[in-house]
Amino acid sequence: MEKEKQNQNIMNISRRMVFFCFLFLCLGVSACSTVKGTASYAYDTTKEFVNPRYGRMDFDLSEGLRFYKQAGIYLGEIYTQVHPNINLEKRPTALFIPMGLVQENRDHEAISQGVSRIVWQSFLAESTFATLEYAELGIPYTLEHALPYAEQKGAEYLVGGLIQQYYDGGANGDSRFAMQLQVYHVASGSLIWSINHSGVLPYKNDGDFAAFKIKNRMPVNPMSTLVSAVGSELAILLHYWTEPKLMKAKERQKERDSFKGRLYPSAF
Repeated sequence: MEKEKQNQNIMNISRRMVFFCFLFLCLGVSACSTVKGTASYAYDTTKEFVNPRYGRMDFDLSEGLRFYKQAGIYLGEIYTQVHPNINLEKRPTALFIPMGLVQENRDHEAISQGVSRIVWQSFLAESTFATLEYAELGIPYTLEHALPYAEQKGAEYLVGGLIQQYYDGGANGDSRFAMQLQVYHVASGSLIWSINHSGVLPYKNDGDFAAFKIKNRMPVNPMSTLVSAVGSELAILLHYWTEPKLMKAKERQKERDSFKGRLYPSAF
């Protein structure tokens, strides 16, 4: 009888050792591996978001093994209605006018100013123009007031447009955004660019499986992340117009880096 108890105790100890070995192995893998196929955020680097580390896994005694997957931003096709026939020889100066909101909303001015500043910052980050001043003008965006003001400021081009769709789903819903960017030549008043772009940041429920859970993580500010992603793509597109030689050089460098990556793949 005592021998059977001893054998049972040995088996229990062995099971615990196997469990803890598996636990330490999972924690070790989480420190150096990522979950393949996770989406990448266009813009969000706050500490609240990256802790615990995105795209990785950890272990919790109450919930077990957890994999973290970033929410994906889905951007639509860029639709260009008006575009110039030739590129510029050097980056011009421009004035950014707050965009007007097409849909009805109680926070019309707040949304217009908030979205416009995010798009403006996207252009600043890309260095699309030599200088790009932000103009604090009244809403809605009207060309008859914006062009004379841009000429008064000495800007070569006027950048503005319309917010066609704005739906902030927050952390527990889908966020949708669509805009039309317009660029005018100040001296002639001619419309040089008219571009439509949009994006969606959908909310997905967490996946609960028998052996593990998949936690879908939204950005700290989903709507700002989505607007920044749309604005960044437009800033890059216009950068090919204002500084084509630099953008072509960036393309060649990206191709070289990609080729090196295929020759010397990373272990993680």
